[in-house]
Amino acid sequence: MLQAVKRRFALVPLVLGLALRVAVPVFATPDAAEQTVTPIPADTQQRVEAIAAPGEQRVEQLDANGVQSVTGGSKGPVRRTVDGVTKVVVGVVAAGISIGAMVASLLFL
Repeated sequence: MLQAVKRRFALVPLVLGLALRVAVPVFATPDAAEQTVTPIPADTQQRVEAIAAPGEQRVEQLDANGVQSVTGGSKGPVRRTVDGVTKVVVGVVAAGISIGAMVASLLFL
């Protein structure tokens, strides 16, 4: 019984030393500097500048017939097949990553 008490008291200095080694750097960090607010003059706070090239943004008004003439592009059979295969591959890879992460987390429990 006396041996067990001696062993426990022998661990107390080790635990205190470890606690001090962790705590001292935390308390030694300097305080954060105060933040200052720099006022911005009201005349330069918001500034609107013209676009350099006038043809960069062009707006054209469409009539009712012009709106109806806009159509989307069509995909060919090869493009549709490639899109389908890509979706399947992405799904399989995502499932593999998900299952791998689950197995890894279960191994660490």
